[in-house]
Amino acid sequence: MTPGELPAVFAAGWALPKPDAFLDHFRPVIASDATFVQPMFPDAHGIAAIEDMFRRLFVLFPDLALTVVRTAVQEDAVYIESICAATLGRKPVEFAVCDRFTVTGGAIRTRRSFSDPLPVLLTGLRRPSSWPRLMRSRTS
Repeated sequence: MTPGELPAVFAAGWALPKPDAFLDHFRPVIASDATFVQPMFPDAHGIAAIEDMFRRLFVLFPDLALTVVRTAVQEDAVYIESICAATLGRKPVEFAVCDRFTVTGGAIRTRRSFSDPLPVLLTGLRRPSSWPRLMRSRTS
């Protein structure tokens, strides 16, 4: 996979059912020593830790959907801006994300996700029915 191909691969993967089809789609394009960083989760190093991070994310947001807004590619760096939508405490929640990937040797080497987790956390705190799911996502 080239950096220019990643936006299409990314969008196709997010359109799949979560977590298994999603993970099966991305596993072949992530380097075995990749590092993924995103708010609210510990840094993930290697395929197993990356898959665990996404499984915990999907515990928190089982219906998480993502819409790509725009992309940019410069050399080995790929930026993908997206809007995420999910249900938290039986009500919708939406938040913006920008992911920066490094793609070399045909694989994703790094991913750093930029988003402000505060609106999601505040939404969760105002919706007590979401508290068990919030706790499970931290320990799953």
